[in-house]
Amino acid sequence: MLFTNKSTFWLLKSPLTFIILTVFMKESGGENKCAISKFECMIRINVTIEVKSEVRAQVMELLREMSELSRQEKGCIGYEILENNRLDNVLMIIETWENETLLAVHKGSDHFVRIIPRVRELATEMCSQKFTDMAAVNEAIVGRRSVRNYAPDKVCVETIERLLRAAMYAPSVKDRRPWEFFVIEDREHLDTLAETLPEGMALRTAPAAILVCCNTRRAGLDGGNWPQELGACVQNLMLQAYGEKLGTTWVGIYPQMHRVHQVKTLFHLSSEFVPFAVVAIGRSADEQSTVPERYDPSKIHFITR
Repeated sequence: MLFTNKSTFWLLKSPLTFIILTVFMKESGGENKCAISKFECMIRINVTIEVKSEVRAQVMELLREMSELSRQEKGCIGYEILENNRLDNVLMIIETWENETLLAVHKGSDHFVRIIPRVRELATEMCSQKFTDMAAVNEAIVGRRSVRNYAPDKVCVETIERLLRAAMYAPSVKDRRPWEFFVIEDREHLDTLAETLPEGMALRTAPAAILVCCNTRRAGLDGGNWPQELGACVQNLMLQAYGEKLGTTWVGIYPQMHRVHQVKTLFHLSSEFVPFAVVAIGRSADEQSTVPERYDPSKIHFITR
């Protein structure tokens, strides 16, 4: 994984919680509102911090103190510090609050006023994203479209890591998490994939793509479920991309075995890796059309006695 959890606390408050709660959404006065009032105004904030190696330990000490004190505050649902296993200079904070009022109280607390400005002084860069509307999950599900033509803008590594974090929260049998990810930014490889895969034309303009593979050593003896698990994984990734205002295209590989072998050969993958799909990622070069209504009651069947 790209980020390492320092506690299991956030697992209970993961992005999946947001998706599960969407089941309880109901229509009210033209707006989507959560039927469970406790979560109606829940706020999640992701903070990415870049630091130089010589001050990293000092920043971590400040953040640990901030986390400990914040968790004691009323309204704090979670406050977690994540470290990047690949980039030592990147840290991430994920904090969740019950509502805006309690978040405002937190921002006026003595420890916030004392610690956060000091962290900003030490950091080379510090940026945050705020998620306030539970209806945003439903918007991502309904609004997501496949993008066929991408702008050349590069997708930064921090954004890619957020996409992969969302992907890794997909459900899997016995929590085996049999997925592996290969980030592709090289133009030659993207063009070769576009030629190799029949539905891969979007890769010709995409500035990046993520190859999603199954690690059969992790899938277990009853590993027949892994295509379902990786499908959920890809969906999570694409919904997160929508939230980042990025477009995606899901290009299938498995179960067409000739495609599997071609991709394995192209990237010299070891025998335990099975390419499942490649997801093109980038900013859409075209204005996206309105999503047509897809809800069809005739597809719903209730089983009764």
